[in-house]
This record gives sequence, C-alpha cells and structure tokens, in this order.
Amino acid sequence: MKNVMIKLPVVYLAMASLVISPLAITPAEAKRSKKVTEVKEGQITPDQLYIVDCLLPPQIRQLGQNFTYIPPRKPAKLTAKECALRGGEYVAYDESNFVTVAKVWKEQADGGDATAQNFMGELFERGINGTPDYQSAAQWYQQAADQGFSKAQLNLGNLYEKGLGVPQDSIKAINLYRQAAGVADEAKLELVTEQQLRERREQESQRIKLQREVANLRHELAEVNNNYQKTQDYIETANKELMRLQAELRDNQNNTAVKEQIAALEQQVKDLTSQNQETKELASTLVQKIAADNGQEVAMVNNDFGVNVITPDILLTRGIRSIPIPNDKDTSVSILASVNPPSEVAALTFNSQDIIEKLTDTGLFSVDVPLIDNDDTPVSIEAVKKDGTKSSERFVLVRQILEQIKPRYLSDLFTKRFKKDLGEYHALVIGNNEYADLENLGTALNDAREVAAVLSKTYGYKTQVLENATHLEIVQALADYQQELGKLDNLVVYYAGHGLIDKRQNGYWIPTDASMSDKSTWIPNKVISEFMSSMNAKHVMVIADSCYSGTMSGSAIRPFPEDVAENDILFTSRVKARTVLTSGGLQPVLDSGGDGHSIFASALLDVLRENDGVMEGYRLYQALEQQVKLRSKLSGIQQIPEYTAVKHAGHEGSEFYFLPASI
Repeated sequence: MKNVMIKLPVVYLAMASLVISPLAITPAEAKRSKKVTEVKEGQITPDQLYIVDCLLPPQIRQLGQNFTYIPPRKPAKLTAKECALRGGEYVAYDESNFVTVAKVWKEQADGGDATAQNFMGELFERGINGTPDYQSAAQWYQQAADQGFSKAQLNLGNLYEKGLGVPQDSIKAINLYRQAAGVADEAKLELVTEQQLRERREQESQRIKLQREVANLRHELAEVNNNYQKTQDYIETANKELMRLQAELRDNQNNTAVKEQIAALEQQVKDLTSQNQETKELASTLVQKIAADNGQEVAMVNNDFGVNVITPDILLTRGIRSIPIPNDKDTSVSILASVNPPSEVAALTFNSQDIIEKLTDTGLFSVDVPLIDNDDTPVSIEAVKKDGTKSSERFVLVRQILEQIKPRYLSDLFTKRFKKDLGEYHALVIGNNEYADLENLGTALNDAREVAAVLSKTYGYKTQVLENATHLEIVQALADYQQELGKLDNLVVYYAGHGLIDKRQNGYWIPTDASMSDKSTWIPNKVISEFMSSMNAKHVMVIADSCYSGTMSGSAIRPFPEDVAENDILFTSRVKARTVLTSGGLQPVLDSGGDGHSIFASALLDVLRENDGVMEGYRLYQALEQQVKLRSKLSGIQQIPEYTAVKHAGHEGSEFYFLPASI
C-alpha cells in the first residue's frame, strides 16, 4: 500500500464575530469518500475539533482611573472551533509549521512561564521537519523543571534516561521522575509479624516436600516403564522361541523334551504378560499421582482419548500452559507424555513431525524438544485415534518463570478514602469492524462490547460505546470529554480497529469512513495525545488494540514497589496520569486467537474480571503481557504489549487505577 503524504496548510483565523463560516473544500478533500466530502453549511468537521495552538486576542486592562494598557497575548491549547469562537488565531499543527507554532509560545516562555517553556521543549523534541533538537529541548525543559513543573521534569527525565541532548544518567532520570510524582522519601519496608514469617516458612517447607515427592514418583515411574519395556522385549523373544519349538514339535510329535520346554515357556509368557499388565496399572497410578500433585487431570484410567504431558510440570497461568526452562543455557528439554488408550492411536506427531514409533504399549512416549535460542519455544503434540478423533496438547517452553500478578490489597478504610479521592470514572469504548476502504475485521466490535460491559458492570464506569465509528464521531466524542470532564474525573479510551503507520513512523487510528488515498481522513495518534493533554481529567488511559498502536508511546512507566505505603499511593495519585497500554508496539497484531476476541482483548478481559483489589495500570500490563506474548507465540506471530506514559500529553507521574465497584 502506498502512503500519500499530505501537508496541512498553515491556517490563521481571526474572528470578528462568533459566526463560523463554511470551510472551503481543498483538493485533498476532493479525494475523500462520499461520506466525508459532503459537508453541509454550519456542519462541524473533524478538523474544527482538533486541538490547536491558539493565540488568544489581546486584553485591554485598566490600571487606576486614567491608564489602560494591553498585556502580551496569551497562548492556549484549544480546539480549533473554540479558538475561533474566542476570537483567537491558530495554526494547524504540522512539522512544517515549527517556526509559526514556536512564535505562539516563545514570548510567554521567555517571560518565565513554565507551561510555555515545557511546550517549547516539546516542539524542539518533535523537531523541525521531523528532525529533533534534543539539546534545545533539554534547555527549555530544565527551565520549567527548575520551577517544579512536573510535566517538564518527566520530559527531562526521559531525555536523561535515553541520553538524548544530555549525558545519559539513569540516576538523575529516576530522581526527576520521583520529583514529578511528588515522592521524596524511600518506600517503607514491609512489616512482617512472627506468625506471618512462620506461615511463609511452613509454605516453603511444604513446597519443597511436595517437589521431592514428585521427583521420587517420577523416578519410580521411569524405573517401572523401563522394567515394563524390558519384560515386553523378553516376551517378544520368548514368543519367537515358542514359534521355533512348535515348528520343531510338528516335525517330531514324540519329542517330550520339546513339549516340556513349550509348556514351561508358555507359562512364563503368561506370567510375564500378567506381570506387565500389573506394571501398566502401576504406571497409570503413578501418572495419576504425579498429575494430582501438580494440579492436573489426565485420562489414564478410563476410556477418554487424550494426550497428557507428565513431566516437566506444566504451569497454568490465566489459561496459558507453559513449562519454564530452568537453565538459560539449555538447548533442549525432554518431555515425557502419554496417550490413552495406546492401542487406538493411529498417528502421533510432535510439532508436525511423526513420532508414532516412540509410543510404548503403556501409552508413554518421550521426546527431546530442541529449544529456540534466546526465545520461547512453542510445542504442539497431536494424537489421532483410529476412528479419526483427535487430541492435542499445546504449550510453550519459556525461558523465564511466569509470575502470577496480583492486585494490591489495601485496608478497607484507606480503600474507601482512595475511591472517594479518585472521583468519577468514564470510558469511551470504540470498536470498528466494518470499513469502507479496508478489509473488515472479525472481533473488534465484540471486543469493545465486552470491555464496555466489564467496565460498566464490574467497575461502575459511565460508559459510551461507539460501534463502527466515523472520523467525526470519534473526534466529537473526544472533544466532548475534553470539555466536560472535571479535575477529579478519570477516563479510559479503548480503541479496537485498524491502525496504520506512514513513512515517518507516525501512527494513525482508522475510522470506518476513512479513505486509503487520503491521510486527512485518518486520525493521527498525536491528535489523541493532544486531547489527553488538554483534558482537565486527573487520570486518562488509552488502551489501543490495533496495528502500530505503539507510536503513541513515550517514556517508560516506573512501577510502584511492592511495599509502597498507602499514603504514598494516595499522594502520588493526586497528580495527572496520561498513560497508554498498546497491544503490540509497532508490529501487526492478531485479530483473533482469544475465543471470539483478539488475543489482547481476551487477556485484558481475563485480568479485569479476576481483579478484586486495587490494580494500577502497570500491574494490569504485567498480568496481560505474559498471556499475550505466549498466546501469540502459539499462533505463530510474536505480539508484545507495551505500557508507557503518552509522550507530550501532560503526564505528571501518577498511575491509572482500576478499582472494582464491590471493594
């Protein structure tokens, strides 16, 4: 697909009245679909709702009775429509308008205004024609940071963290992040009672004891299986000897010695066959015991057809079956598994390779799995029954142990105080399946409906759902929240739909009426960021499940320590948060693979439904990141979510918090 680069014209608008005249149709707009091009007189267009750098008209001030003066004009971040209504002039934002936009803010910045200085820093960081000037950006950020302006402290910290325009200094970056969040003291140590310490030691002792028991059972199973195989080999040899003796007896019916040998050998085969039957039952019992100790169920003592992995342990984390690799230097892992009933197996494959010859009469088989270097290894074992029935086992060999992420459980009194302090929660949920000029999606609409339902019913959000939304509908909704939300409110914006990226690595949300030949019908990620920046709301979080959603990402979020004090959480939560959770960075993401949902949406829903405490955005990300990564690995496309502060959107170091209505 060819991307068409369209530069927006610089638009100055000075309004002498409050009447908005119809906008002229440009050549670019002529390329739009019929839905987009038909603009009626007085109709609002998406461009009028975008956030712009507005230079407000001068104020005439009275000093005493005989002196009037005109102070410098003030810049502001407003929608183009509001700027026009207030008689201001604005410039449509684009890299080519760097000088013009800088003039809007420079006079205020030179006068010492921290907000303007921070905006100047952001302009230089974005750069002229897309070429950043990090050194100048750092200088402007430093001036604002010295005044305690938290947004500038975060922006400057990001530059120090990455070594852009300043020497790389992670310690200085962390200190700036802490200053921005208002955290001055070190987190307090966890207080553990003697009873809690004894309980932890007992749990650890029980865990070690269970591990030893399972190890002994596995060793016993290996010996039983080995003895069974040796006995089975001897029975086959004995049967061959029987056939030879029986042939010899046919030639000489009076050979008493041969008759005695045959009788003794037949009894021996009968006894060994009976012994091996008992061995099979013992093997089944051991398999059941090992599985029970590991919280598994296997089909070894009934007629259910199925593949069961016996060793190593398979861990189940939110529906993902995985086996941790204990040593990073390992190049292979041995898998012991079973199929029941073995006599009915017609085919057995491991990662599409035939391994039927490895299946023993007891239904056990072992296979060495070669590991992918520096990555996780997906495994698929499939057995086919003679009647065509199939059974499969799928899991991932992971190079790091999965961590069960839990919410924070805070005191009841603090939780009530915390919920009251956070104010009202709102959610704008967008799901786009049906497109005019792109391939339709399969799960986005269902994802959006389910996410909206969970946020509304479980978390008590005031939810607005846009289904198959147009350009104007999305921008209008964002503009409404920008106008209506108060300083204590919180907003989640969830988007499931197509996303695109251009040659300059700029990302876009694609509304359903977008034209692939006209980029002005796409919604730039920077427009979403501008809305987030200009909102009064305390905490805003974008959750984007689309291709290339990672272009919204900015500086990394620093997780709170496990033992952070409750009052520190409360104090930090009182500053602004502007964060984004994306489904897959800059790579394409999967539209299926989650039982009727995208892999990302399925993981998000699982975590939100399971949460029964206070869960900040970073913990939400940690919980679903493992699930998305492993599920996507099984689907053949690596997908890794990201969670960061939104760049230049006014993030001040807080977090977004998910609190179920029931707590």
